[in-house]
Amino acid sequence: MRNDLTCAVVRDLLPNYVEGLTSEETGQAVERHLRSCPDCAAKQAAMVGPELASRLEEERKELDYLKRVKRRSRFRLAAAVVCTVLVIAGGFAAKIFLIGTPIQPQTYALRHYVDEENLLHLLIDCVNSAWAYYGWEIDEEDGVVEIFGRSVTVSPVHSEGCGRLTVDLEGVQEVRLCGETVYQDGVLIQRGTMERYEARTPYAGDAPALGRAAAAVGLDEQNWNYTSELHTSARPYRWTVNFQDHWGDTSASWLMRCYYGPQMLALVDNLDEVGWTYTTATSSGKTFCQGVLTLEEADLYLAELLARSDCDEQWKKLTSVKDFAATPAGMQVLYDLLWDRLSYQS
Repeated sequence: MRNDLTCAVVRDLLPNYVEGLTSEETGQAVERHLRSCPDCAAKQAAMVGPELASRLEEERKELDYLKRVKRRSRFRLAAAVVCTVLVIAGGFAAKIFLIGTPIQPQTYALRHYVDEENLLHLLIDCVNSAWAYYGWEIDEEDGVVEIFGRSVTVSPVHSEGCGRLTVDLEGVQEVRLCGETVYQDGVLIQRGTMERYEARTPYAGDAPALGRAAAAVGLDEQNWNYTSELHTSARPYRWTVNFQDHWGDTSASWLMRCYYGPQMLALVDNLDEVGWTYTTATSSGKTFCQGVLTLEEADLYLAELLARSDCDEQWKKLTSVKDFAATPAGMQVLYDLLWDRLSYQS
């Protein structure tokens, strides 16, 4: 086979040939020349040794560099993860131990009273010993005092799970503690009263709303088994409570007429009557009993209670139990009148 490459051309091609960069056809031509040319073959042999060593050294250096970069990358990634975890942990710790959340009414027990100098004293105790209160702020605008505080997990920084605050009532119509009305129009408001006030509903036909109203006035607290029956096809609208348990006397009628019934009428705007049914166990057997309290009868009963009370004149001007449900203060006055009568009767 003809040797088609000169020595000069082969020597120019040797670097690429040694690196394996020539085409297959060119590589075969170089190999043919090397087999027939000792000088070029010697040149190629001399080139392969140092060139290969140099290339391996370069590859080793490159590999070492890549390993160092990889180690640095791993370290940086680990450091970034650790920093992120520390930042999150620090933020969480700051949140629960330093910043906290706004105090909610259900997290505290409140005692409050007004002294002879017309100062309202608020004694606030956290219901959870693991929480602390701090950062109390008192703002007043247009006769309304707003009090706010924050709740955090107990720590050496914040360790007090209580609050002792005083408000000068001069020119104040209402005081709200963490969103809950605790004083209005000269009346101290209890939490149970706010639950009643918030359970008001305009319609006697709204069964779920009536269930909330029944719970708010305390029917559920007695562990009575009862069902509700609504009569709303025509006026008068009636809400009847059917007690399933047996009573030993007629106290169910008295309680419904003088305590629960007036409150139920007050909480439902268009309710005209409250009815009830129950049975009593007597020597002759079970007796079925029933009763009805109309709005007119409840209002007359309220007028009697007001006449005997020392309420302020602003309350004695009201003529219906529904008028008292218009404000938390009115709801508190109505409840106090009914409760005092219930306590006296008991």
